This record gives sequence, structure tokens and C-alpha cells, in this order.
Amino acid sequence: MTLKSVEGKMNPSQRKHCFEIFGYDFMIDQSLRPWLIEVNTNPCLEETSRLLRDLLPRMLDDAFKLSVDVMYPPFSNKNKLTKHSSVVEFGEAEPTKTFPVEGYSDSENLWRHIYTMKGI
Repeated sequence: MTLKSVEGKMNPSQRKHCFEIFGYDFMIDQSLRPWLIEVNTNPCLEETSRLLRDLLPRMLDDAFKLSVDVMYPPFSNKNKLTKHSSVVEFGEAEPTKTFPVEGYSDSENLWRHIYTMKGI
């Protein structure tokens, strides 16, 4: 809802291939109702608790899979890079690191659980 209210102003230069992660701060009152306090364009990504140590690496990894990996797919052991008429072969790729979150598959992208602006 907050992004929907500024949807027309989010990308005035029509830049493609970019993204931004926003931080939403909420408070919960004694009736367990959430209240939006503020939205940050520079959210803190500090792992100050066990929960954040579990969730932040997965959040960033999943965000990069939806953005950076689409433009620059990860190398596999069969990838070759051509540079100045020579071929550079890459060795074995390191195993993909996973960031498990209890209750979700490692192959599931958790950002898919959030509605896009068009879905609001």
C-alpha cells in the first residue's frame, strides 16, 4: 500500500535493471495490531539477533537471485569467458551456499511470498 501510493514517482528516469530494498518499521500494540512507523530507503542490515542472523543472509541471497542472477547467471564448471580473442576457462564452481530458514525449502525464493506493486 505504501509503495502503491508513490508508484508513479518511483522511477521517474525510467531506469531499467535496478532495484532497491526498503526497510519497514512496525510496532505492535497491546491488541496485537501492527502499526507502520516508517519506511526506510537505507535499512539496517545488521545481524543483531539470532532471528536477523537467520533471515538477513537469505533475504539478500534471494533478492540477488531475482535481480543480479537474472542479468548475470552464476558460472558453472562449463562456462567459458571470451576476452580479447582468447578463451578463459573456469575451473569447478564452488557449491552454491544456502541460507536455510525453518519452514521453507532452500530452493524456494521467499520474495515470491510478497505481492508485487501490480498485485496490490
